[in-house]
Amino acid sequence: MKLTPLSLSSKTGFGPYRLHRKGIHFVGTEPSPLKYHVLADKKSEQNYGLQGMNHLLPGKGKVHSKLPTRAFLKKDKIYAWCSCGYSGSQPLCDGSHNSIRVPDLKLKPVRFIPDKDMEVWFCNCKQTKNRPFCDGSHKDLKVEDKLEGIFD
Repeated sequence: MKLTPLSLSSKTGFGPYRLHRKGIHFVGTEPSPLKYHVLADKKSEQNYGLQGMNHLLPGKGKVHSKLPTRAFLKKDKIYAWCSCGYSGSQPLCDGSHNSIRVPDLKLKPVRFIPDKDMEVWFCNCKQTKNRPFCDGSHKDLKVEDKLEGIFD
């Protein structure tokens, strides 16, 4: 085998992922969505776990994706999970529920403060009964066929 600079390089792929190194990201995948959020620190008067009553609000948000998102949470950081499904930075809230373009769903973000470093699966279908975590509700979702019934 002939050694070339390309064969000695640890970079793979073409296009936007050509600079991703082997072992850090698989080619064609995205980094963790939590990487781009500025997460506030817990205040001394706040308890661990779910904050407020937003996780008990009735109604379900718009399905963003049928698959949950794995996230590594850090102790004493505040995470705000999007419950409406309109956030551009899923699974966390970016304030889109306050936008004019979003229907008035009366859904607010669910805030969670972990008491230790942990790995969780955030729900992306927004139909979970265990907000903000996935409970497998995405398995029961029906795919909407937009053409169904137009020829009846």
